[in-house]
Amino acid sequence: MSNKDANGSLERLQDYVLLEKLINNYHWCADHFDWAGWADSFTDDAIFELPGTFGTLSSRPTIHDVCKNNMDHVYATMQHVMVNLDFEITAPEAATGHGNLLFTAVPDAAKPHEYYQAGGRYVWKFRHTAAGWRICHARLDFLWNNGGDQAAVFDAHA
Repeated sequence: MSNKDANGSLERLQDYVLLEKLINNYHWCADHFDWAGWADSFTDDAIFELPGTFGTLSSRPTIHDVCKNNMDHVYATMQHVMVNLDFEITAPEAATGHGNLLFTAVPDAAKPHEYYQAGGRYVWKFRHTAAGWRICHARLDFLWNNGGDQAAVFDAHA
């Protein structure tokens, strides 16, 4: 392997780790109701598709406002678990990725046995910006839920 190939492989590995860190931080911020930090994961012109829930959201401020305004008052705590993450660097400034989401939320901290759960699949497109990797397009398709308290968030928005 030439130095050029080795350097390219190292850069791709570094980008992969940075994309994984971005997605981990994205969910960490959401779990802590840090909507500004969460929204910082997106580019200014990002699109977030949430079929069957919030629809298609365009721009970082809209993504922030819709998600914050529909989640903050409903859940006392949330936990996003991401599994099967995979990323592909498609160009020096572009990447794609996907992962599976397991989401659990508790409306009332005094009743942790009453919770909402859902599972879905994310598909992302990323752009490398001056601030690092950011999500420029996201799609989250929910595949299942336990039926508990979904209307408090999603039906109110529709």
